[in-house]
Amino acid sequence: MKRLPIILAIVLYLLIYFIRSQQPSWDLKLDLFSGIRSGLDQRISQLLPSPQAELLSGILLGQNKNLPGQLKLALRDTSTLHIVVASGQNLSMVAGLFLALAGLIKRKYALSLGLLAALSYTMLSGMQIPIIRAAIMFSLASIAQIYGRQRDGVWVLLVTAGLMLLINPAWISSLSFQLSVLATLGVVSVAPILLKYLKNLPIIGQDLAVTLAAQIMVTPVIVQNFHQLSLVSLATNVMVLWTIPFIMILGSIMLIFGVIAPLVNAFLTYFIYIVQFFARLPFAWEYIGEQWWVVWVGYYMVIGGILVGLNQYQKIRSTKSEIRNKAQNSNIK
Repeated sequence: MKRLPIILAIVLYLLIYFIRSQQPSWDLKLDLFSGIRSGLDQRISQLLPSPQAELLSGILLGQNKNLPGQLKLALRDTSTLHIVVASGQNLSMVAGLFLALAGLIKRKYALSLGLLAALSYTMLSGMQIPIIRAAIMFSLASIAQIYGRQRDGVWVLLVTAGLMLLINPAWISSLSFQLSVLATLGVVSVAPILLKYLKNLPIIGQDLAVTLAAQIMVTPVIVQNFHQLSLVSLATNVMVLWTIPFIMILGSIMLIFGVIAPLVNAFLTYFIYIVQFFARLPFAWEYIGEQWWVVWVGYYMVIGGILVGLNQYQKIRSTKSEIRNKAQNSNIK
């Protein structure tokens, strides 16, 4: 009986969504500060060589500049092409980096820094609709966690995404929307589980958890849209995705103060080298045709089962550790 209201709410939502999908969709084209972004793009070209400059402009400003053909193919073959554009996934990752610092600084401070990063990136990318959507989803999910409702963060995200689909039902087939929802879901729900196992890794532990979480969640969407499975995708993304928050943060500092250009160039050069290295491997990718949705439902069910198992295992370890500590304290007394 307790689940009846939830079932009725889902049925009611689906009915409203169906009715809304039969009506004209609202799709505002918004790209503010285009003149400022063009000026920043020129500044990047002055501070960095090619193709590092084009790469940073795509990641940071969303400027659709032509990358060298060989680099674009390498990005496609390693399933990293979606990274080099201003996107909701990048926003989720850079904000998620601050979220992962909750173990090092106070949680409210980490979440507040994440919200500030999301707002800054939204402004810098021209407040494009895909970025605004991702910023709203991440912000609301983070606010739920600020008030100690960590478990509600996922529900807040899903409800927000559902309301957005009522504004424009066509967004459900948008690659940008799908990546934003799944990447944010990975940051707020999957990353904390992985962080329990990776937090002891020096320097990269927090960011690696966010990287893996986002990649695990978005892989099916990327494969389904690009019709190829990159066999080196996981290795490539693990080795380069951790650089994206640093590229974006340091790139912003470079634009404001005109310093640390060599450091930004080093990160970008590393990114390009890793992508091209893995793309050259003879087994880099395999063509995958259109898959039934059941395949991807099965994928997420398997991932969900693994994550639940990892979470339960960690809880058991924590419980045993507490019991052991209590026993030792009792013996001492």
